[in-house]
Amino acid sequence: MKKVIGYLLLGLLGLFCGYIASSWHDDIPVGELIEKYGYDNSQFLELDGMNVHYRINGDTGETVVLLHGTAASLHTWEAWTEELSKYYRVVSFDMPGFGFTGPEPNGVYTRERYQKFIEDVLVKLNVDTCYMAGNSFGGYMAWSYAVNHPDKVKKLAILDASGYPRGDQPTPISFKLQKLDWLRPVITHITPGSLVRKSVEVVYYDDSKITDGLVQRYFDILLREGNRGGLMGKMQQITYDYSEEIKQVQCPTLIMWGDSDCLVNVEAAPKFHADILNSELLIYENMGHVPMEEIPERSVADFIAFLQK
Repeated sequence: MKKVIGYLLLGLLGLFCGYIASSWHDDIPVGELIEKYGYDNSQFLELDGMNVHYRINGDTGETVVLLHGTAASLHTWEAWTEELSKYYRVVSFDMPGFGFTGPEPNGVYTRERYQKFIEDVLVKLNVDTCYMAGNSFGGYMAWSYAVNHPDKVKKLAILDASGYPRGDQPTPISFKLQKLDWLRPVITHITPGSLVRKSVEVVYYDDSKITDGLVQRYFDILLREGNRGGLMGKMQQITYDYSEEIKQVQCPTLIMWGDSDCLVNVEAAPKFHADILNSELLIYENMGHVPMEEIPERSVADFIAFLQK
């Protein structure tokens, strides 16, 4: 009997070691990612020890600034950028810890640090005033920027944005693990592809729109040198203690939300609408957390209509 138990334990250990080996992924050099996923007009600027990846599309009209969410990149706005650039100058960039920009050299991922980063990038790109849109964490940064720079943001759109404390809302297990610093050696090296796919499925409502190429891009860019540590730093350091400031947003604001968002519950949408006096609310049926990816044509048309009012 003892031998049987021993063999079982040995077998389980072998399965565990096999899982670890199959999920262990080294960092991918940023040059390889740029070659694979970069755009013809991908550009880079030196800022505080980072080589910030950005794009500028279109050369007429007002400037529109697009801010991506956690574990995403400027690629999330691809369809919006194509349509918006017909009428506007569209600026998008990868924020610290994400995309090609990569980790913050000093390991600081606070709200204040991200706000300074956004301001410094816009100054470098000679953006004095703009329309701004942000999704998820990017929405949090967008409305925060509008509060801190009311003279610069003329109109604002927030898509399934963060901002209010999560309360009793369920938090994905992957987010919870990111907050455990003792797991850093594991999390920054062991990244199951199945977990990345699951994360994409969580933010989409219609899984049929999730392609292998989409998941692979999210996976590869997550493996960019330093990004897994950057994601962990952001998850540990960002807090949502500023919800009272939402009432200070002065510019016209469009609130866009998926009714089936599993990451930031749709109940937050009417809260934003109530707290931002000059706001409009759009709730999409059968929609998840990333309407600019899942229904790009409809969501960007709504955004353009809002800008042209």
